[in-house]
Amino acid sequence: MLTAIRPTREKLLRAALTLVARSGFEAATTAAIAEAAGVAEGTLYRHFASKDDLLIEVYRNLKSEVLTAVEDGEDRAASPEARLKRWWLALFEAYRSDIEAFTFGQRFMESPLAQREGGAAKQRFIAPLAAIREEGVRAGVFCDLPQDLMASLFIAPISYLLKQETQGRRWSAAELEGAADGVVRSWRAG
Repeated sequence: MLTAIRPTREKLLRAALTLVARSGFEAATTAAIAEAAGVAEGTLYRHFASKDDLLIEVYRNLKSEVLTAVEDGEDRAASPEARLKRWWLALFEAYRSDIEAFTFGQRFMESPLAQREGGAAKQRFIAPLAAIREEGVRAGVFCDLPQDLMASLFIAPISYLLKQETQGRRWSAAELEGAADGVVRSWRAG
């Protein structure tokens, strides 16, 4: 029985992610999610208390998976600049490999559900990046600007580049290296 529950839950999570990414939150009704997952609508409620709880779980899982992908191969002995660049490139590639996840995340953060989620998933993701920032500030290589500003300088290029890729533009490895170097420069002191 437990083996049947896990795949059904995963199907519901992926169906919700896909529907929101492709058509927005309005299209992600419980009936549409259940249909896309290939289950009865009532099955959704055996796994989640509400549609909002399902969508929040999608976001939390997404952030956890992205964090795992970005942290994979982390070299804590590297310089703050090298770590920042590797994080940026790894995050870009994690979202590039699942553009629907990126789109879902963008839409989620602009929705009222982001407030209801409480920011725990985002904070868990931001914490390691904040640690790199703090290390760089202490070493005198990064600006001591507010964390949210530094995070925006980090994420904005990823959002732009991925939105361009959804419209058919494919960035070369050299262009991505240049963009990552630009992010590092935007964080540098002096």
